[in-house]
Amino acid sequence: MQIMQVQVGNALYPLTEGQPLPISVGETIKVFYAFKYKIPEQSSVRVWASLYRYTAGILNRSGDAQTKSTITLAKSTEWTPYQGQIDITVGSINAGLWGLIVELPDYGGMEAKIDDCIEVAAAPNIIEQILPILIMVMMMGMIMPMMGEEA
Repeated sequence: MQIMQVQVGNALYPLTEGQPLPISVGETIKVFYAFKYKIPEQSSVRVWASLYRYTAGILNRSGDAQTKSTITLAKSTEWTPYQGQIDITVGSINAGLWGLIVELPDYGGMEAKIDDCIEVAAAPNIIEQILPILIMVMMMGMIMPMMGEEA
């Protein structure tokens, strides 16, 4: 299994460990993946995609940046390629570097992961959002009295 590329907005990006793609909380990452399979009859298979970090050496998936879905694989007696996609909406998670993993837990635990390939930006707090407006209002408040004195 492999992660082919991701799409954020209208742009496609390859993912490489150590070259993180900047993402903001609230954005959606469309993950394109591919694998080969061989099964005796049509089956439903779960697909999980998550952002993750290692905590004390253990892979720790973020529940606020995880999607679980199901795909249907057609019967195939020979190795058959499958290409799919799954969306991850980045919820309220900590800023910093994250890895990306796509898993097929029902199909032999098949997975593809890339360490440290997503950099989540810190969500702006309310002060950072309104500070430019406050500065503008204060400047206008200082300029208006000066303009009244000149007239």
